[in-house]
Amino acid sequence: MRKSILLMIQTIHFLKIFILGLILPFFLQASETFTPYSSSKDVPVSVVELWDSYNPSSEELDTKVINETKENGVISRYVTYRVGTFKGVEARVAAYYTFPDKPGKHPAFVWTHGGGQRAEKDRGIYFAKQGYAVIDINWLGRSMENGVKENTDWGKVDPTQGPRFYKNALRKQWKRTLVPDEYSIDPVPSPRNSNWFLLAVAGKRGITFLEQQKEVDRNRIGFAGFSMGGVITAMNAIDPRLKAVAPFVGGTGFRHIDLAGIPRSSTKAHFQHLELYKNTIDCSSTWPLVQCPVAFITSSNDFHSTYERIQQAMDLLPHNNWRVSANIHKNHGPGPEQWTLLNLWFARHLKGENIYIPRTPKSTMEIKDGEALFTVVPEDLKNLQEVEIYYSYDPNSRTRFWKSQPADLHLSKHLRHYTTRITVFPQLPIYAFALCRYKLDEAITLQNGSTETLTVNSVEQIYEPNDLNLNAFSNIPKTRLIDDFSQGTQNWATQNGSNLKGYIFQNPELDRSDDLALCLTINPQGRDLVLRLNTSSRFLSHGKDIGDFHATRKISGKGKQKIVFTIDQFNGKKDESLSWSAIVNFSISITDLESKQKLDLSGIDEPRYLQRIEMIPSP
Repeated sequence: MRKSILLMIQTIHFLKIFILGLILPFFLQASETFTPYSSSKDVPVSVVELWDSYNPSSEELDTKVINETKENGVISRYVTYRVGTFKGVEARVAAYYTFPDKPGKHPAFVWTHGGGQRAEKDRGIYFAKQGYAVIDINWLGRSMENGVKENTDWGKVDPTQGPRFYKNALRKQWKRTLVPDEYSIDPVPSPRNSNWFLLAVAGKRGITFLEQQKEVDRNRIGFAGFSMGGVITAMNAIDPRLKAVAPFVGGTGFRHIDLAGIPRSSTKAHFQHLELYKNTIDCSSTWPLVQCPVAFITSSNDFHSTYERIQQAMDLLPHNNWRVSANIHKNHGPGPEQWTLLNLWFARHLKGENIYIPRTPKSTMEIKDGEALFTVVPEDLKNLQEVEIYYSYDPNSRTRFWKSQPADLHLSKHLRHYTTRITVFPQLPIYAFALCRYKLDEAITLQNGSTETLTVNSVEQIYEPNDLNLNAFSNIPKTRLIDDFSQGTQNWATQNGSNLKGYIFQNPELDRSDDLALCLTINPQGRDLVLRLNTSSRFLSHGKDIGDFHATRKISGKGKQKIVFTIDQFNGKKDESLSWSAIVNFSISITDLESKQKLDLSGIDEPRYLQRIEMIPSP
């Protein structure tokens, strides 16, 4: 009897183990946020298929408040929330959640930082004072507060940039491909193996976080981000919960397409499954599905969202409620006139304020008899301050010099439009747009600085001939004048009037023969000064980056002086020699030796210190 009972107990125990062994994998599978695809046949082949089965609100966030501060009418919390469970381990992202310390439901948005950066408490405080609730997610995992151990922890997956920034990184660097590895979700090539996919999921969970906060009006949520955060913004722009988005210097897509006439200028060599990538992960697959208003905030020479790609992205939108504002002559750096668009965009679309933002100016370009007639028709004529027209023949938008062109004003009873004529050279492209500057009703104080004006770019016009040949640059008549500053510093980017920076050496009209010397006409105005010149060669065609060079010269006295530099007077890498044509970004600064302060070169103060820059025969 005892033996029978014992046998029965053993049998039941065995059955329990057996049954548990059968069902445990299913439980483990169910606990995973995404069930791995076992076959390539199961892999989604479009962005719709990729996100169709994912509900970012189905799993508990399990939010943990690490600490909380209250100051100046703002509450700021350092929190972590669960992104999901991947490969059996929970992944969590840290963030600053900041909101006004007053009753009511507030508009809100997610902010995503750029590569190598981190979440910022001050940004949330700035926007909370304007009435927003903001979650600034720390997707990279860089430390945010001293003495606080809790931070982003991706567990068994790794969508970060590697150990340089993230101490818990599993990979040595950023993963570009869709191929599987031990830190990815799927064992077969899949868009879910892309780093971008997991970062987009973190962003979607950030939206869910806002939805669940009692201080947030879930019907007034937006999304914005800088650089890599701009890509995350674009990928999330299709989320139906969003009412407006604002990607900064990132998120255009088309990174797999070479610039016109410039082989190897894209990143397509990194993609082993190009069709799958561009149809699921690349932002060009997202834009046709975006229903909410879009403000694209950028710079004219941005390497991450090259200028023509912005226009291509906006052309894909199923609506015309979009704006582009670009900081001219800058790479990856919007200025105050661009940042203010974020404030106005969200005030209008999230707060519901009656704010008029001038619509994207229409433009045309007609090519006839060796000339291109560019026309722009701006709106809001009452507040229109000026129209600047820029053009270039250079297809490399990362390095191009945008030449300013005088605009002719044409008036009629109900219309004001501006035109300019651009010479057409056989086999060369033309890129042209207008920057329209508008006076704001009142100055806007930004997180850094303030502005009384807003810029809105026109639709860019592009002409690329079928027989495009960049060797035809040699047919353009040459000048040795770089700038006489008759148009102020319109050909340069400035920071507080100092450190003039620009792409002037990439002007195809400039004679850049290496047997010439660089001559700057300067009036020291009786001061003892140090002139410093810096060059860089980044983003030239493949293999042409020769590194950075610099040159300095002490200057003193009164009256105009010609300061001449031969090409061999610039110092750089030991094994490299400077070539004028290899200068992409050229910067100038002048420091007062007595005050140790950099002088204002913007032309605000008269007489100008810097009066002329030109190429001359070498002495």
